[in-house]
Amino acid sequence: MSAQTAKRRTIAYATLQEIADDAVRLHDAGAPTTGNWSQGQIYEHLARLMDGSLDGFDFTAAWPLRKIAKFVIKPRIFKKGMPAGFKLKGDAGKALLPDPVADQAGLDHLLHSIQRLQNEPQRHPSPVLEELTREEWDLLHRRHAELHMSFIAEPEH
Repeated sequence: MSAQTAKRRTIAYATLQEIADDAVRLHDAGAPTTGNWSQGQIYEHLARLMDGSLDGFDFTAAWPLRKIAKFVIKPRIFKKGMPAGFKLKGDAGKALLPDPVADQAGLDHLLHSIQRLQNEPQRHPSPVLEELTREEWDLLHRRHAELHMSFIAEPEH
């Protein structure tokens, strides 16, 4: 099943804390994933982007992509969310794509990263969208989480 055809939840996070609360709830319920990644991989991927926004990234997208992203992709993501099916490659893939990781380890990393975002003021430029304010970064993290967390099914009661 491809990421574009997998059954997904519809989610809208208003805060970073809502991401943490949803992840804990789904993890505790042992909810299945409907895409290609485990819960742990989803949480780890989200945490890696969050950490990069706090600590900086060791890669930058090509100049033409950064310019297109700033004026076309950024407004679309902020208004409509992120589409499924995008494949990270090269240095971005190496930095952000998770290896298999235990669900609890991925959750722990995500919760720690969210706590840091809530408590630390610094933000580094995005390797694709360039300079973002703290509020823009938080919105990007929420949109990113909405995409990936949508692949964790609601637990069956």
